[in-house]
Amino acid sequence: MRIPNCEVAKVTKRIVATVLFLAAVIPAWAVSTSHWVHGNEEDFKGGTLHNVVVTNLGDVKLSRAVQTIQQQDPDVTTVNALAEAPDGTIYAGTGPKGVLLSVKGTNVSTVATLEDTVNILSLCIDDKGGLLLGTGGDKGQVLRIDKPGDKPVSIFSAPEVQYIWALVRTDDGNLYAATGPNGQVFEIKPDGSSSEIYKSSDDNITAMIGDGKDLLYLGTDPNGLVIRLNRKTKESFIVYNAGEAEVTALAMDQKGNLYAGTGEVEERQQGQQPPPETQPKAGRPEEPANAAPIPPSQPPAPPTPPSPPSPNPGEPKPIPNSHSENFDPYRPVYLDAVNTEPTDDEPSPEPEPGQPGAPSAPVIPGLSPPSNQQGASAPPNPAEQKPEGNAIYKIDKDGFVTEIFREDVVIYSMIVQNDALIVGTGGDGNIYQVSPDAEETEVLAKVDVKQIMCLLPAHDGRIIMGTANTGGISAMTAGYATDGTYISQVLDATQVSRFGKIQLHGLLPDGTTLKVSTRSGNLKDADAPGWSDWSADVSAQEFLPVTAPSARFLQYRLTFGTTDPTQTPVVDHVDVAYQLPNLPPVIKSIRIGAEPESDASSDNQGGGAPPGAPQGPPHAQAESAPKSAGSGTQTITWDASDPNNDTLVYTLYFRKEHSGEWILLKDKLKDATYDWDTKTVADGRYQVKVVASDALSNQPGEGKTASRISSYYVVNNTPPVIGDITTTIAGKDVSVQLVAQDQTGIITNVEYALDSSEDWQTVLPVDSIYDDRRATVKFTITGLSSGPHQIAIRATDSEGNQSIVAVSARVQ
Repeated sequence: MRIPNCEVAKVTKRIVATVLFLAAVIPAWAVSTSHWVHGNEEDFKGGTLHNVVVTNLGDVKLSRAVQTIQQQDPDVTTVNALAEAPDGTIYAGTGPKGVLLSVKGTNVSTVATLEDTVNILSLCIDDKGGLLLGTGGDKGQVLRIDKPGDKPVSIFSAPEVQYIWALVRTDDGNLYAATGPNGQVFEIKPDGSSSEIYKSSDDNITAMIGDGKDLLYLGTDPNGLVIRLNRKTKESFIVYNAGEAEVTALAMDQKGNLYAGTGEVEERQQGQQPPPETQPKAGRPEEPANAAPIPPSQPPAPPTPPSPPSPNPGEPKPIPNSHSENFDPYRPVYLDAVNTEPTDDEPSPEPEPGQPGAPSAPVIPGLSPPSNQQGASAPPNPAEQKPEGNAIYKIDKDGFVTEIFREDVVIYSMIVQNDALIVGTGGDGNIYQVSPDAEETEVLAKVDVKQIMCLLPAHDGRIIMGTANTGGISAMTAGYATDGTYISQVLDATQVSRFGKIQLHGLLPDGTTLKVSTRSGNLKDADAPGWSDWSADVSAQEFLPVTAPSARFLQYRLTFGTTDPTQTPVVDHVDVAYQLPNLPPVIKSIRIGAEPESDASSDNQGGGAPPGAPQGPPHAQAESAPKSAGSGTQTITWDASDPNNDTLVYTLYFRKEHSGEWILLKDKLKDATYDWDTKTVADGRYQVKVVASDALSNQPGEGKTASRISSYYVVNNTPPVIGDITTTIAGKDVSVQLVAQDQTGIITNVEYALDSSEDWQTVLPVDSIYDDRRATVKFTITGLSSGPHQIAIRATDSEGNQSIVAVSARVQ
């Protein structure tokens, strides 16, 4: 079924990827189109979210509705523990002044206030409905309040116990207290008697949960141990040693799977290698049958596309696509990799308690417990490079460990609800839902206070949250927020550009709405004056034109809404098309250099008089044999690019020194290099011009060009001339005088060789420096033997061209 542009139909539908371009309103726009594509979690995380969350699958949707119940109490910095009484009253234990709060609906009142510097760290309801409080400070105690208004009564304390981190009550009426800083577990019987049933080598038992029978599971600090303790036999077993220093939260599902969350906040020490992660799996969980995709836009009339096949009963119907008959909804899912790269560094032994560097107890806001004065830490495991952030480990009944969650957050609290974990974190204030079976992690909601210390599933369906920093209490409902917005990060086209269409993929269930708006500007700061106003919100379609004016920067806004708290719009892919103006190519540089060839100079350095030449008189006879040292082929290269990534075609021109007349050298070049045979031009100073054109990538007549002229290059293929040669013989000595002159370059060297010797002797000009096209040279060869001799003279210019002449002389 095809839906008109303006109609939002209550049918099952899916957005199909299509990009259409706006008609040209500004001349000389580039033909090619660029795209901003947001399709995964990292892409969307750069935006601004209000009542909207992004899942690890890249879905953007409404968050759970969150209501603030209590905040900004000057006596409350952190809410550490929550418990619900049989009558529905929710109690909140806080710090640092030991304030006990009660919550009924949205009303909050103070039940009791303990002395200053006391934190209420744990809460528990006994079998008679009384409230049990575990405290932390100079002295850790378990207090009991039988009914509202009663004064707290101490039922447990022990020497050197400062923190009651967790309380667990069993069906036989016993109470178990996990403590620090000596890593002890105490059993408190209904008659008030107590005894230590376990002593850990770690400083603190930071988390504890029971299986409903005889087993207690413990989480420790600072070695991140998960311990199974039989409360009756007192037998203990280390189930797992996490790679992080502290196990902060434990939870157990109905199948007996144990979940351990970590909360390391200090610089990590080397620890045990985390368990191997599961291989990433492609695809995504099956969408619910009642999820209705976002409606499409009206397709163009000609040609009429073939009708898509009918979906199977109960499955969502794909939205018609005007450009493709079939749409593949497949999209890979990328799981975060666990870094298990080994390191060569071995961990240092743990210092003894009380010594510098000894591990300390976990820090609660407003409370700084002292270091453990007793008990030793377990030795660290073999060194492994640990992954970043904190994790949740799933430990099944057989003891197999799987890492199911890792983020750069601190995990403070964790509960099981509907086969999923609800996780309260610190650092970003996110409440995550982790579904191990579906391999999906999503953010349910986000709180501004950043630290979610405890979670409580209330009987009325709400999840009550205790937070730190502002010491607040909030409630998250099972339903979605009624509205929310997602504003993209500022998108940079690098130049003023024309915007095409925005395309969306996602779902639009019945009772939900999704609207799209855009704005643009030429300043990177979107809050600065000068940006356009947001365009009118338009109901989501298969594709929509971006109506923001042409500019360099763009933002899009998605406005989510629902009248059904069980449904939310979902956007999993956004593609915005934009078109840069056709900008001219850029030529950054031109280089001209010689290509060496094998026949350059080494084979042309000898020479002499031609065979049969007359000897002549003893004072002078010379034969000239000029030779070139170079091939004359020069490689021209240039560095060129196009801002639109258009295909470039090049044309080369040359001209001789200030003549002003450019002569075509080569056209229709595709590569940015050309070998120029300079033997085809006369010696002199030349310039080369490169012209780059993008005409092939643009409409006829709309191409642009750019050009660049090289520095002057000297073409010198003619060797020097050696002349005005005179010889004078005096006894056994021969003196030679000559003039070497070059037409274009500078004489750089004159040398001679006697009697076809391979040893060439350099001689200097009369002014002792080669710095001109003309050089006068005088030299004397002494101690020659009687008889004929031949003196070869070689002159070299600045381009490597050489000439050789031979002079004959007879010594008496």
